[in-house]
Amino acid sequence: MQRFNIRRLQRDDASIFRDIRLEGLAHHPEAFGASHEQELEYSPAQIGDILEGNTVIGGFEDDGALAGVIAIARSKGTKMRHIASIWGMYVRPKGRGTGLSRLLMAAALEEARADCRSVRLSVVSSNAPAIRLYESFGFKTWAVDTEALKVGDIYHDEILMRLDTST
Repeated sequence: MQRFNIRRLQRDDASIFRDIRLEGLAHHPEAFGASHEQELEYSPAQIGDILEGNTVIGGFEDDGALAGVIAIARSKGTKMRHIASIWGMYVRPKGRGTGLSRLLMAAALEEARADCRSVRLSVVSSNAPAIRLYESFGFKTWAVDTEALKVGDIYHDEILMRLDTST
């Protein structure tokens, strides 16, 4: 397994986060609720705000290149603070099959488990490798959102998954 440096991204990582995020949105539009066109318009300050308002974890290669990301958002409301949501997971092609996805998910779950009882995510139903990864961590399907996303003229279903933990 290739070694990666896993760390939380900070505001000064906005440029490299923007690059990998736009790459994922451009190459796999069916996998994200966000659109490439919309996020292309985000200012550096807006990207920095995203990094500060969420926990975004990056996997870096030995040469410092960002190979993959995963993000965790915590619910803000008093009655929902026990819920975390995984979003924006993307691993560049060079990092696939290296174990990076597992390292990123493990880091995200460690972060979320610190103060959340439930971790949730959604995954496009056609992404079998991602579904297998999530299931290997114990995520279970709790619903399917049919025609959740529309890319061009094609509708995509999303599988809603959750992992219940002890805090």
